[in-house]
Amino acid sequence: MQLTTTQLQEISNWISNQKITDFDSFGRKDKKHLYYDIQCEMTDHVASNIEDLMKNQNLAFSEAFEFAKQKWNVSELQKLEQAKEKALRSKYTKLYFSAFKKLFLSPKILYVFLIGIILFKLLMIDEFWFTQVKFILSISCLIFGLGLILVNMFQTEKINGNQNRFLLNSISFKIIAVLTGLNAIITNFAFNFFVEPMDSFNAEKYDFYTNSIKLSILLTLMICNVTVVYFVIHKQLKADLKRYVMSYSN
Repeated sequence: MQLTTTQLQEISNWISNQKITDFDSFGRKDKKHLYYDIQCEMTDHVASNIEDLMKNQNLAFSEAFEFAKQKWNVSELQKLEQAKEKALRSKYTKLYFSAFKKLFLSPKILYVFLIGIILFKLLMIDEFWFTQVKFILSISCLIFGLGLILVNMFQTEKINGNQNRFLLNSISFKIIAVLTGLNAIITNFAFNFFVEPMDSFNAEKYDFYTNSIKLSILLTLMICNVTVVYFVIHKQLKADLKRYVMSYSN
């Protein structure tokens, strides 16, 4: 049984007025409306559920709607949104590791080795270059990561021209932040754990060769990470965001 436009609008209005528990940027509990794309999907789910009830149990629209409201309560709506968010995050995490795998299993691995060799040669010049190369590259990758997060935030706002709150728009910059942030944390831990700190008073006794190899590997992986995040994840998110917004705006 096909629902009327008025009935569909009533369902849509009910969905749009539902609020679920969320946490703000400071970790405080808050109530928020469902994302627009979740509202659209839920309107279709509830409408289909009501049509089945009206057809199979011979219920009036109002009765079937009440049954649907009980089934799709706030708790279920929250679970649905969380499941959708988890699926989206998983998609880009898999893409990230897949891109790394392709990088190291393709002819592009030669560029990775070339970067590593250049860094090794720079680190082996003397203690000044050893310290400076590590500092400059670490800060550059950090600034690049922070800049990419800001660019992604601006990009999502620009693409989302009609100002509806879309799930992918909301978590897009968080995906970039996690990938760049985890890289910074892991790399910093690796620096402290694997690379022996230099004693400026005993630079002549410092094992430049071994530590330069370790450091050049870590710095190369750091460069690979920001390259993958920018050229694969960031670019893919931008393209997906456009399609995502258009699909729910039509």
